[in-house]
Amino acid sequence: MKILHVIHGYPMRYNAGSEVYTQTLCHGLADRHEVHVFTREEDSFAPDHRLRVESDPDDPRIKLHIINNPRNKDRYRVTGIDQRFAEVLDQIQPDIVHVGHLNHLSTSLIQEAANRHIAIAYTLHDYWLMCPRGQFMQMFPENPNELWAACGGQEDRKCADRCYRRYFSGSLDEYDTDLTYWSDWVARRMTHIRAMTELVDLFIAPARYLYDRYRDAFGFPESKLVYLDYGFDRKRMAGRERTPDEAFTFGYIGTHIPAKGIHDLILAFGALRGDARLRIWGRPRGQDTEALKAIADGLPAGVSKRIDWLTEYRNQEIVRDVFNRVDAIVVPSIWVENSPLVIHEAQQARVPVITANAGGMAEYVSHEENGLLFGHRSHEALSQQMQRLVDDPELAKRLGARGYLFSESGDIPRIEEHVREIEKLYKRILTKRESARLSHRNGPWRLTFDTNPDTCNLHCVMCEEHSPHSALSRKRKEEGRTHRLMPIDLIERVIADTAPHGLREIIPSTMGEPLLYKHFEDILELCEQYQIQLNLTTNGTFPRLGAKAWAERIVPVSSDVKISWNGASKATQESIMIDSDWEAMLENVRTFIAVRDVHVENGGNRCRVTLQLTFLESNVSELADMVRLAIDLGVDRVKGHHLWTHFSEIEELSMRRSPHAIRRWNEAVVEAQAAAAERTLPNGQQILLENITLLDEGATDDLAPGGPCPFLGQEAWISAQGRFDPCCAPDAQRRSLGDFGNLHEQGLMGIWNSKEYRRLISTYRNRALCLGCNMRKPAEMQS
Repeated sequence: MKILHVIHGYPMRYNAGSEVYTQTLCHGLADRHEVHVFTREEDSFAPDHRLRVESDPDDPRIKLHIINNPRNKDRYRVTGIDQRFAEVLDQIQPDIVHVGHLNHLSTSLIQEAANRHIAIAYTLHDYWLMCPRGQFMQMFPENPNELWAACGGQEDRKCADRCYRRYFSGSLDEYDTDLTYWSDWVARRMTHIRAMTELVDLFIAPARYLYDRYRDAFGFPESKLVYLDYGFDRKRMAGRERTPDEAFTFGYIGTHIPAKGIHDLILAFGALRGDARLRIWGRPRGQDTEALKAIADGLPAGVSKRIDWLTEYRNQEIVRDVFNRVDAIVVPSIWVENSPLVIHEAQQARVPVITANAGGMAEYVSHEENGLLFGHRSHEALSQQMQRLVDDPELAKRLGARGYLFSESGDIPRIEEHVREIEKLYKRILTKRESARLSHRNGPWRLTFDTNPDTCNLHCVMCEEHSPHSALSRKRKEEGRTHRLMPIDLIERVIADTAPHGLREIIPSTMGEPLLYKHFEDILELCEQYQIQLNLTTNGTFPRLGAKAWAERIVPVSSDVKISWNGASKATQESIMIDSDWEAMLENVRTFIAVRDVHVENGGNRCRVTLQLTFLESNVSELADMVRLAIDLGVDRVKGHHLWTHFSEIEELSMRRSPHAIRRWNEAVVEAQAAAAERTLPNGQQILLENITLLDEGATDDLAPGGPCPFLGQEAWISAQGRFDPCCAPDAQRRSLGDFGNLHEQGLMGIWNSKEYRRLISTYRNRALCLGCNMRKPAEMQS
C-alpha cells in the first residue's frame, strides 16, 4: 500500500523521540510498502511553504516531502501548508495517512486527508492535542519562583494567562483585553482540534498511561484508541561493551529544553558523594545550554569538571557513542513523559534507568526491578537514587540485566514485529473505511419534514421536546416564542424540487404528533399529486379524526405507518408514554389494521403497519411480549432503536449504558426472536423484527463498528424553520455536524450537491455523534 507519514521533523534535522521513531517505522514499512513522509524545515532565506523532495539519506526508498515553515510555527493552522499537503495527497494518492505530530505544521492537514476519504492513523507522543503547549507545564505560574510549574488540566483562560501571556502587550491597562483575546484564541484552537480529532480513524498510544489520559481527560472513545508500544531496530542496541577503567558514569540523552529536567539532574549530581561522572548528550541549544553549564559551574568545586557535554549522536551509533560509555541512564523530565525511547533503548542494551515515578516513565521502569524511581520534580529524591548506584555498582548491573518489563527475555519490541502490528491496524481502519463508504444518490429518496415539533398530546419520557425532563417547551414559553410550524408552501416547493431526482417517500414530523399539523391533509394531496408515498410515525392516539377516518385517508398513499409503542402492559406503556390510554391505543391499532386489510382486499395499496419501540430499561423485560402482542394485532413489523439520552434523568434507562445492561439487552433479544418464530401473522407471513439484534459488549461507545450511516447521501431532514439537516439525531446533536443551508434561501438540490454536504459524507465515519448513533447497523448486517 501507499503510506504517507506526517511528522513535524525528521532526522537528522530534528532528532528527538517522535522523529526517530517515525524514521525507524518508515524504514520497516518500506520493505513491503511505498512510503512517503511530509515534514518540515525552517529556512529563513527561502519562501514560506516552499515544497521540495529529497530521499531519506539512510534509506533512499523513502521520499521526504519537505515544507518550509520558518515564520509561522506558532500557528496551529497554516493555509499554505494545507495547500501543499493537498498537492502531495493528490500526487501520491496514499491509502493511509499516519500522523506523528502536527506542531509546526498545520492541524487542518487532517481535514485535507479526510476530504479525500483517506484512512487516518495518529500516534500520540505527548499531550499536544489537549494542551496547546503540549506538556502541561506553565510558562508563567502563579508562583513565579516555581519555574515550569505542572498544570492540572486545560482551561482556556488559564492557558491564556499561564502560557500565552508572553504575547500580551505588557501594559497593565491592556491586561484584561489581552487575556480575553488569548482566551478566545485558545478556545478556538481547542474547538478546531476537537473537530480534527473526530476525523481520525485510530489513535495509537505507546503507553497505557497515555491511552487512559486521552480517554478519561479528553474523551476519546475506546473504539478509536489502541495501545501499542514503540518498535525498535534492536540491532542498533546490540554488542554493548562498557569502556573499562572509568568511574561510575551517568548519562543523559535528549534535547536541552527545560521540560527535560537537565537542571534537576545537574543539581542531583552535584550532591553525590564520590567521583562519579555525568555525560550529557544533545544538540546545543544556544543560551539554554549555556545556562545549564552555568548551573554546573555553580556546583561545589571540581564537580563541573566531571560533567561532559557531548554533541548529539546518530541513533544507529547509540551503543558505540553512548551506552558503551555509561553505567546508568537518567531520565529526569519534569513533564510527565509517556514512553521515552531512551528508556527502551537503554533496557535493550541492559543499561539500568533512573527516572521519575510518573506517567509512562513509571510504566516502563519498575522500582528496584529494572531501574530506580524517584519523586517527580525532586532533585533531592533523584540524588538519593543516583547515590545508591554509585555506592553499589553491582545493583546497577542487576537492574540493567532485567531489561524490558513486558517480555520474559527482557527484550524490547522488534521493529519487524511492530511493523506487522501497525500493518494490522492499517488494514483494520481500511476495512472500516470501506464498510462505511457511502454512495451519494442523485437526490434524496426520502425526506422528513419537522412540520410541527411543538405540538403533541403526549409527554413520552424519552422525547427531546415533550418529556417532563425537557426544558425546551418551558423555555420557549418563557421567552414568548410561538409554536414552530412549517409553512405548507415550503413542503410543496421542496417536493417539487426533489421529485424529478428520485424522491419516493416523505415523512411528516417525528418530533411532535403529525396528525395535529393543520396542513396534514394537504400533505396527503401532495403525495397523490407527485406520486410519492407517505411514511408516517404517529403516537397511536389518532387525534382530531380518530383511527378509522385517518386510516381511510392515510392508507391509500402510505408505504408504512409506524405507531409508537413502548410496553406489553398498561402500566409500562402509560408510564413511558405519559397521558396515553392503553385500551384506546389497542383499539386504534385494531381499527387501523382493519381498514388497511379492507383496502387491500379491494385491490388497493398494502400499507405496512409497524410498532415503533424505544428500547429502555423500563420496557426491555416486556420485549418478547410486545412481539407477541404485535402478532396478535396483525402488525407486520416491530422496529425500534436504542435511547438517545437527552437528559441525565434518563441515562439509566439506556440499554447501552454498560456491558451489564448490554448483556440484559442481549437476553431480551434472544427471547424476542424466539417469540417471533412461535407463530405467523394472520396472513401467514412471519413478523419482521428490525434492529432487535445482539450487541457487542463494547457497544457503549460504538453501536455498529464499521456500519455505514443509513441516511447520508440517501435521505434528508428539514427543520420547521427550513434548516437542512443530514440525519434524524436529536436536534441539538445533529447541528454539530455542520450548517448546510436553509430551504427558505436555497433549493434542496443545491445543498444536496454542495461541497459541505459531500465533505460530511466523506468524513462522518469517525465523528463522535456518528460513532454513538443509535440508528446504524453493524457492517455484516447490511444487505
